[in-house]
Amino acid sequence: MQQRFGWHVLAFLAPALLIYTAFSAWPLADTLRLGLYATDASGDVAFAGLANFRKLLLEPEWFESFRNALRNNVLFFAIHTLVQNPVALLLAALLSLRGVRGSAAYRTVLFLPTLLSVVIIGFSWQLILSPLWGVAEKFLGLFGLQEWFGPWLGMENTALPTIALISV
Repeated sequence: MQQRFGWHVLAFLAPALLIYTAFSAWPLADTLRLGLYATDASGDVAFAGLANFRKLLLEPEWFESFRNALRNNVLFFAIHTLVQNPVALLLAALLSLRGVRGSAAYRTVLFLPTLLSVVIIGFSWQLILSPLWGVAEKFLGLFGLQEWFGPWLGMENTALPTIALISV
């Protein structure tokens, strides 16, 4: 017996596909399109083809900034992926076990950050990590690790990992 295609599936996928296209795919495609144009000294825009991309990849003064940005993005992605996925899988496995007391409350607590504004979360982390009035130093002190504390958001070698872990 041949199975019929469920057109209702398209009705459920359409809103997500429209939102993804409007806020992710279209801006990315338009950014790549804009990279094919250049503005001269008079402000006129002209088609430049791949010249901008050649300049970005082959000229040292442009490539250094690009390489740094690319490295930061890859590092952010790696930290985010290598920490978030195992932690999420572990929590999901633990909360799906039968007989876990308070699992509904734990699920609610884990879901709350997705409901809060990103601005509120960022401000909260800034307060937690502040070297002047933050609680992170005192918290680490409870475990005898206060010497590990530092101005993590203000140091070049720890800012990116700190932001990535906050994002997780």
